[in-house]
Amino acid sequence: MCVSEEFGTRFFGCILNLWLLPLVCGVGLILNIGCLIVFFSTRGHPLVPALIFLSFCDCFQLFFSFLVLFLPALHDFSQSTPYSTLGQLAYLSTGLLSPLLLAFNCASIWTICFISIQRHRAILRPLSSISSPSKAFKPLLFISAMSLLFNGCKWAEFRWFWSHDPTNSSDYQYILAHEPSDLARNENYHRVLDNLLYPLLVYLVPLLLLSVLNFRILTNISNRRVSFDHKSRYAQERRSVTLLISIVTMFFLCHTGGLAYRFVDQEKYNNSELFVLLKDIINLLFNVYSFANPLLYFVFTRQFRDLRSMWNSHFASPASRTESYAITSSKSSSSKAQRHLSMPSLYRTPCVSGKLLP
Repeated sequence: MCVSEEFGTRFFGCILNLWLLPLVCGVGLILNIGCLIVFFSTRGHPLVPALIFLSFCDCFQLFFSFLVLFLPALHDFSQSTPYSTLGQLAYLSTGLLSPLLLAFNCASIWTICFISIQRHRAILRPLSSISSPSKAFKPLLFISAMSLLFNGCKWAEFRWFWSHDPTNSSDYQYILAHEPSDLARNENYHRVLDNLLYPLLVYLVPLLLLSVLNFRILTNISNRRVSFDHKSRYAQERRSVTLLISIVTMFFLCHTGGLAYRFVDQEKYNNSELFVLLKDIINLLFNVYSFANPLLYFVFTRQFRDLRSMWNSHFASPASRTESYAITSSKSSSSKAQRHLSMPSLYRTPCVSGKLLP
C-alpha cells in the first residue's frame, strides 16, 4: 500500500502508521502481558499492585492506539470512501475511544509517579512502610478516576450526526459521523485545557516529581554506608532507581513533542503534510513510552528470571513444578515499571467530502 505513495512525507507517514505503529503496539502488548503473568504469580512485593495497574494501563493504551491511530491511517492510505465500512470504523474509533486512550495514558504517567513515591518512602523512611498498612489500591483507584474525569470532556468535543452518501440513491446508506463541536472550537476552552492544565498536570508536574524523587533516592543510596551483607540490597536499589531515571528520560523524550504541539497554531499548519507527519511521530512516541514501561519489571524481578522459571516449570513434572514456583516466590519476595492525542483535529478521520477534517 505504501509503494503507491510518492517518496516524501506521505510515504514516511504510511511506513510509520501502517508498519512501525502496529509493531510497537504489538510488541508492547506482549511485554506487558508477560509482566502481568509474572506479577499475578508473585505478589509478595509491595509495589506489585501498582505494577499490575501500570501494565493494565499500558496494555489498554497500546490496544486503543491501534484502533484510534491505525484504523484511520489505514482508511486514509487505502483511499477508501468515508461511507465505507472502514470509514465508519474510523469515525467510531476516534470519536468514542480517543478519550479513553488519553485517560489510560494519563493514568500510566501518574502510576509511574506513584511507584517513585513509594520507592522514595521505602528507602528514605523504611520504618514508615512497616508501621503503616499498605493500601495501594486506594491511590490507584483515585488515579484511574481522576484520569477518566480529566479526559472525559474530550467526548464533548465531538458533534455526532447521520450522514447520507450522496452517490448512493438508497435511503439506507447512512453512516454515523462526527465533526468538532462548539466546545472544540472554543478558544478559551483550549487555552485553559491544552495550554495550561494538560501541560501542567500531564507533563511538568510528573516530570518534576519523577526527577526530584529519583535524584533524592540515588543521593541517599550513594551517601549511605552499609555493611557487606546489605550491599547487594542497595546495589539492587541503585539499579532500580537508575532504570527509573531512564524512564524519566524516556518520559521527557516521548512527551515533549506532545507538549510543544499544543502551543502551535493549528489553523496555520493543519493542511501541511509535514505537520501531519510530525503529529504521527508524536503519537508513535507516546506508544514507545508504554512500550518502555515494562522495563521496570527487569528491576523488581531480576530481568525476567521469574517469568523464565515459571515457563520452564510449566513443562516440568508436577513435583519439580511445585519446587520451581517456591523458588520463584522466594526470589521475588527477597527482591522487594487523522492522528492525535488531544484535539479532534489531530486524528485521521474521514469526512463527507473525502478529506480529513480540519
